[in-house]
Amino acid sequence: MQNQQYHTRDCPKDRVVSLNLSTIKEAILDILYPQNITCILCRQRARDIDDKGLCRACADTLPIIAPPVCPKCGRPVEEEGVCVDCAYMHYHFDRAISVLHYTPEVRQLIHRFKYGGISYLSRTLGRWMAQAYKQRCDWELDIILPVPLHPRRQRQRGFNQSALLARELGRYIDVPVKENVLICKKYTPAQAGLSKFQRMQNLRGAFEVREPETVRGKSILLVDDVFTTGSTVNECSMVLLQAGAQRVYVITLATGR
Repeated sequence: MQNQQYHTRDCPKDRVVSLNLSTIKEAILDILYPQNITCILCRQRARDIDDKGLCRACADTLPIIAPPVCPKCGRPVEEEGVCVDCAYMHYHFDRAISVLHYTPEVRQLIHRFKYGGISYLSRTLGRWMAQAYKQRCDWELDIILPVPLHPRRQRQRGFNQSALLARELGRYIDVPVKENVLICKKYTPAQAGLSKFQRMQNLRGAFEVREPETVRGKSILLVDDVFTTGSTVNECSMVLLQAGAQRVYVITLATGR
């Protein structure tokens, strides 16, 4: 014990402080990001995991969406202007943005989040959404609403992934999140594998505004995980506007062409 105290006293003071801060940082990361030894995207072990749970290689190559994008739906386009879908499709929301390209790696990450019960991933994913919002949007917002799940599906999954993302996003951009205002009252088959028309039919009459006074006259940000055809957020937007919302914007974690 005496030898240990002697060596500690002999260490430069700034080195002791540096060691203490490093230890504290590692302890905090262990609590907030229990997966910090393995990159959340490539799932490879690395020593250079950052505070978002990414190794250096994945952080440098994260498939963040950059212009040009469609000014309506936010999907990547090859040249400036409205995409083909938006040219022929009437969306009820004002504008939408997405953070990431829906690459196979991002798809696996979202599937692990949604279906693997890894709810703590919402911290990182929600932060990415907040950064994208701050960099790309100047929308005046009153409230944030998550796209709801039917109670049966939420019991099966254990949580609503859109609600978890909305909470993190709201915390970072300082906009209140209202859950259970917009509800899903109709249990529908999974959207995966359906055509755009089938998706629209599948969702017809699925959503309802439980508290119209909460959305009346408000500018709303609707949060979901993936923008595929836009059918889900479009149906939600229509219901919100019918309940008196002034306008609806949409943010999703990922989308593709």
